[in-house]
Amino acid sequence: MLTNNDTSVSSLHDINNMILGSYDQQEPEFENTTNRDVIGAVGTTARLHCRVRNLGDRAVSWIRKRDLHILTIGIMTYTNDQRFLARHIDNSDEWVLKIVSVQPRDAGIYECQVSTEPKISQAYKLTVVTSKAQILSNRELFVQSGSDINLTCIAPQAPGPYTHMLWYKDSELINDSTRGGIRVVSEQQMKTSNLVISRVTHTDSGNYTCAADNSNSDSVFVHIINSEKHAAMQHELATRLHVPHSLLLILTIFYILERVIK
Repeated sequence: MLTNNDTSVSSLHDINNMILGSYDQQEPEFENTTNRDVIGAVGTTARLHCRVRNLGDRAVSWIRKRDLHILTIGIMTYTNDQRFLARHIDNSDEWVLKIVSVQPRDAGIYECQVSTEPKISQAYKLTVVTSKAQILSNRELFVQSGSDINLTCIAPQAPGPYTHMLWYKDSELINDSTRGGIRVVSEQQMKTSNLVISRVTHTDSGNYTCAADNSNSDSVFVHIINSEKHAAMQHELATRLHVPHSLLLILTIFYILERVIK
């Protein structure tokens, strides 16, 4: 004979089973928080992010819409073009299509597809642009120890009304905490950025890179030199660039006058 307590326990078990059964039967659905209109510059890497909840044992595929070519299933690539890769972190809802070294022909619609019955899919648009950041200087700079590095970078063709720009030295992000005497002033709407490093030393020599959103980066190499090596470096640079003898003579005169004034 069931008591009231037994009936309550039984009811609780029934409710729990109903909840679990309902959860097990939940169908996969897309999470609409990701950006589905992606811009990639030629030569850069583009990423399309697809999030699917309640995936269960279904598979996620990426399809190129223009020719219905299956690019990836799960984390496996199904195209001879090895620039297309699938990325997924275990136990996450995100499935990423990574396109390395984007080309103009990659522009178009891509679908994130889930193997339900019937299949469900979500479309993503990739727009390919040609944009390159440009540092307004020679590819090699010779800066005297104790003076300042002053570099300006522009990205006029970067898509969108605002452009985020960053500076790197030998692949390391430059910011105010790198060392004292660093100032970075960026105008996102004007798509320009200015880097000033004061009182440089030999440790400031290296490769300086300007990176802008949806654009190829640009780099220059900065040599920090002692004052007595200044003339020798100018001569070497002139030789590399095949500077005419007359201009080389003018540079030498300016150097002598600079020494006399000092």
